[in-house]
Amino acid sequence: MEKEHNKFKELELLFTEGKIPRREFIARVSALGLMAAVSPTLLSGQAEAAAPSGQEGHAFDAGTEAGKVAIDKKFYDKLVAKNSGWAVVEEFLLKPEGSKPPMKTPGRAVDVVAGQVLRLSQPGKRGNVVDLMFLNSDNLAEHNHMPSQFLQEGILVNKYTRVWSGQPWMRPLATCIEDATDTSYLPKGYGHHFFFGHCSSELIESAEGRLNASSCHSNFLQAAKSRGLGEEIARLENMVVFQPASVRPTPDGKQVYGYSDVPLQTKQGDYVDIYAERNLLVLLSLCPNGDVSASWKDVRLTPMKVQVLDTGTKPQPFKRFHDWRPYHSDMVVDVK
Repeated sequence: MEKEHNKFKELELLFTEGKIPRREFIARVSALGLMAAVSPTLLSGQAEAAAPSGQEGHAFDAGTEAGKVAIDKKFYDKLVAKNSGWAVVEEFLLKPEGSKPPMKTPGRAVDVVAGQVLRLSQPGKRGNVVDLMFLNSDNLAEHNHMPSQFLQEGILVNKYTRVWSGQPWMRPLATCIEDATDTSYLPKGYGHHFFFGHCSSELIESAEGRLNASSCHSNFLQAAKSRGLGEEIARLENMVVFQPASVRPTPDGKQVYGYSDVPLQTKQGDYVDIYAERNLLVLLSLCPNGDVSASWKDVRLTPMKVQVLDTGTKPQPFKRFHDWRPYHSDMVVDVK
């Protein structure tokens, strides 16, 4: 590995001196298998900021650690330990259309009953980004909610991360109970799965000037329409899986952006399992960003596998938060 590390140092120097662009640097380091050695601050061009005297540096803190709702990890560990006995309820591939870029991508809706698992996996040598939305199928007004997610769990999704709905329900809709993806190549601060927005045909038009491009938004709309729903659903925020990403400030510290600048390098058979805490309607999109190795118009897309698995184990009841509404006579909300 000494030869590879020496080559990495050469590339690092070329990049910091501005002699090679970011995408070339990432592609060449990825080919060496040394992305884990890359500091996120190097990619952002920002040196580590020193914490104020007497204080530790930390991310945005809204009291989430102090107020975080406890999770029974043993319950989910026992569930995962029996995964060989889970029954397959439904299974299909999200497959792109076309043989060369730019390729068209599909959207699809799937039902996942409380106690079942939604598994997304990589069937081939290359992976592909997948976007998904979670809605309570018994009440579609309740769905994954980015502000609640950010404050309760954070943006990245790992094992034991729950998918939260917003007010007036404010409860977990689902839980990530297994992340069997290879993360060894990811730089510090990156993850494969996260909550964010999704690409749209307007975004691709602004970036590439290409009209009528397939996007996660058009795919979500396709999936929503298959259930008699419309763009009021397709426009919601969502979870993204199999996409290396990081959220960090710009070099001048005046803005914070999401970065997806590391190509996906997961392996065949890698998967993520999401356990339904309630009856769910899940909308899926095979993202036209592919494996994040090239632009939308140039990237080659690949199928991803979707399975619904029956665990035979019902969810634990969630203890609801105290209902403050009766104490505010001017705010009457019927919570079902």
